[in-house]
Amino acid sequence: MPVQRRPPAPLFALLVTLTALAALATACTPATANSTALAVISEQPTATPTPLATTAPMSPPTALTVPTSTTVPPTPVSTSTPEATATPVPPPAAESQAATAPLPAALPQPTAEPTSSPAPTPTPEPTAEPTAIPEPTAIPEPTAIPEPTAIPEPTAIPEATVEPTAESAGEGGPPGSHVVERADYVVLGQAGAATVRVPAAIVELIGFHQASHPGAQNITTSVTGLPAMVLSSRGRGTPSQSAADIVVPPGEPLRAPVTGTVVAARQYVLYCEHQDSLVYIEPDGLPGWQVRLFHVSGAIPAVGDRVFAGETIVATGGANQLPFESQVDDFTAEPSWPHVHLEVVDTNVPDDRPPGGGC
Repeated sequence: MPVQRRPPAPLFALLVTLTALAALATACTPATANSTALAVISEQPTATPTPLATTAPMSPPTALTVPTSTTVPPTPVSTSTPEATATPVPPPAAESQAATAPLPAALPQPTAEPTSSPAPTPTPEPTAEPTAIPEPTAIPEPTAIPEPTAIPEPTAIPEATVEPTAESAGEGGPPGSHVVERADYVVLGQAGAATVRVPAAIVELIGFHQASHPGAQNITTSVTGLPAMVLSSRGRGTPSQSAADIVVPPGEPLRAPVTGTVVAARQYVLYCEHQDSLVYIEPDGLPGWQVRLFHVSGAIPAVGDRVFAGETIVATGGANQLPFESQVDDFTAEPSWPHVHLEVVDTNVPDDRPPGGGC
């Protein structure tokens, strides 16, 4: 008979048992019998056991032989339908799936792939051994540059070993030969609010004395290394260093002692009989002041020209050689060289001298 799929185990076993017992009873009971109970086995054994016929659906059972010599005690029969003790039939195995493939082994979890491929680690390049840096070749010490040859003077200046003696006014004597110092237009000193330079590159002697104009300023010297002296008083009532006679070699060009504007440049008559030239320069920032140069020669600038201290030539012929002996000549070598007269005048101071210069 067909087996139901997966019934409950206890109920399924009971149904199988009852079905088997009913079939067995039917086979062992005559066809005419209407008994509702199982036949009672006789107390006396049957002489010959009769094989039991099997029904078609049942497999042919093995013939049972009842021993003749053994007395079987009667089995009490219940008035109700007895339940025969039957060999329990194991429940049918659950219908297996056809050609059920064995469960595969647990698949390995896939390795998570990185979202981006890591950059390959660069193979380090072999570091080259540093090449030894050659020691620098020693730089030879520069050869000493020889001192420039002295600029030849227009007139040969003989060497001298005797320095001029700067004595008190009017005393002492001149050296045996001319001895010069390079001035190179250095600052001579301060005259009031004006700073003045030496107008020449080469100087033999600077002789300070009293100026004539009452507005002349005393020159406080700052130059060193140049021969200078203060000449004796001339009785003019002005400072003893309000003018300077600067002795220079003949023909030595003269340059502007200050930066400013030329306010006078002309010839005049000195001491009522000697031709001479002058140049007046008004310093920048000092209106009414004049830096005056006398005893100049050669070409001179024009009024209104701009000049620059230590740079602009204001007398191409240098100092004017006077035809008479000056006070400073007593302290220079013979024959005396010319000198340029320099003074700084504040013209805002009234000039109370008598007009005409004494002529």
